[in-house]
Amino acid sequence: MSQSAPALAPVRFDADAQAKLSALRRTKFIAAVALGLCILVFGLAKSFQATYPWLGFVAAFAEAATIGGIADWYAVVALFRRPLRLPIPHTAII
Repeated sequence: MSQSAPALAPVRFDADAQAKLSALRRTKFIAAVALGLCILVFGLAKSFQATYPWLGFVAAFAEAATIGGIADWYAVVALFRRPLRLPIPHTAII
């Protein structure tokens, strides 16, 4: 027989913790938008590179920014939890 998990009580934060949580959400949103913008610029630069050869430089910088952003995301996620919920060794260290 399986038992259902007990209901969790709602967590209440004080004003300082609420402000920190809000700042964390804002920072995560800005980081996600920046990574998305890098991916968008890379895609557009690669698609128009044949017409405008100078976009090769833009594509190279956008590609480097995209790879760096993904690598940073993976490194931070791997420290604190399992990336993509996969049981990868040496993750969820902290």
